[in-house]
Amino acid sequence: MNTLPRNDVIASGAKQSRIRRPFSARDAIVLLILFPAVLSAADFGPLDTDFSGYVKSLNFFTQTSGLNPELVDRPLALTKENSNVFSSLERVRLQLNTSYNITEEKRVRLKMDYDHQPYFGTFVSTGDFRIAKRQTEERQFLDLSQTLVEEDNVFYEHRLYRVSLAYESQLFDLEIGRQQIPWGVGQFFTPTDLFNPFNPTQIELEERDGVDAVNLTVKKAFGVKTQLVYTPGGKQLHPQRYLGRISRDIKSYEFGILGGRVKRDHALGFDLQGNLKGSAVRGEFLYREASLEKDFIKFTVNADYNFPHNIYGLLEYHFNGQGRRDQDDYQLDRLIRGEIQQLGKNFLATSLGYDATSLIRIESRAIWNIDDTSFFFRPEIQYELMTNVLLTGGIQLYLGANDDEFGRPKHLFLGEVKYTY
Repeated sequence: MNTLPRNDVIASGAKQSRIRRPFSARDAIVLLILFPAVLSAADFGPLDTDFSGYVKSLNFFTQTSGLNPELVDRPLALTKENSNVFSSLERVRLQLNTSYNITEEKRVRLKMDYDHQPYFGTFVSTGDFRIAKRQTEERQFLDLSQTLVEEDNVFYEHRLYRVSLAYESQLFDLEIGRQQIPWGVGQFFTPTDLFNPFNPTQIELEERDGVDAVNLTVKKAFGVKTQLVYTPGGKQLHPQRYLGRISRDIKSYEFGILGGRVKRDHALGFDLQGNLKGSAVRGEFLYREASLEKDFIKFTVNADYNFPHNIYGLLEYHFNGQGRRDQDDYQLDRLIRGEIQQLGKNFLATSLGYDATSLIRIESRAIWNIDDTSFFFRPEIQYELMTNVLLTGGIQLYLGANDDEFGRPKHLFLGEVKYTY
């Protein structure tokens, strides 16, 4: 889940409806939305506008975990565990990409993803739903969403999922706004991605929340690409960050070094990716000098290969220096808050894909917590019903004891219909 309510959360079972206040960044949003029309009407020069997007219906059945965001300081005080729940998300996303060409080499670009998304079903009234929404809210600096309806088993909002304004030239690009900054080369675990942390067990694997940032990219000079990123200090999970990354191609490999400051912590890392004997290999490493906990390291290595008969395979190992080997030491409260993404220390993950026909693809993802031996497994099948219409059905299985990392979540059965335009 990738949305969130305000602080005045309605408790499970409360029968009331609330209309939320307007966007806190309303004036800025209006200006951004009107940007293409203003330029076009003024006839300042060539204006290119592309519209795209999708309509999606995502439905799933699962059981509640019993976790509750209001009890984050007492994470063992669980409520309504193992209740059967259902969710139906109906999302319409409009994607706008407009560029105004100043010269042949310079342009101003507006990028915007705008969503309308109602949720229906008993899952809306659970603590699991509120945890996901609260975590997303804490990762944003600007309030770019508005809840239209919130009542029992219904939650409806519209939002700017991402929106940014960029100046592009041959020398550099400068982008300001909510954007994705895709650092990291891991497929399941990306320790050097300090902006858009990814949960490898999330339901919508393609969704990556953006970050409100100022992003300066200096194009390659002497073969070196430089990126400087600043995020203003905001809510708990949107700290002030000053980070930079330089990268260069060395033979058949791309090598990058990154470093900077995250709130009061210092971070230093590197990433590497390239080809080795027909296989793609990748690795990334992060050291963090932490002010409120012990210093730690994280690293990920993986390799993938395209086998004969349309079979794809990937193997990935991840070491999580923030994690714990013993279940009794798991930082469940930090996981609920969204401060960490994993509880354990050592993980092994695999991904397999098989194109049965040109229209049918079978995929599976699996993660093994080596320390507590719990297991996550997600098989799914995709069928292209017609042009631009994709059907997906899958299962998320969690196997382990109740105190294990992948033992506490409950099995989930999902089905999705997506039309892309």
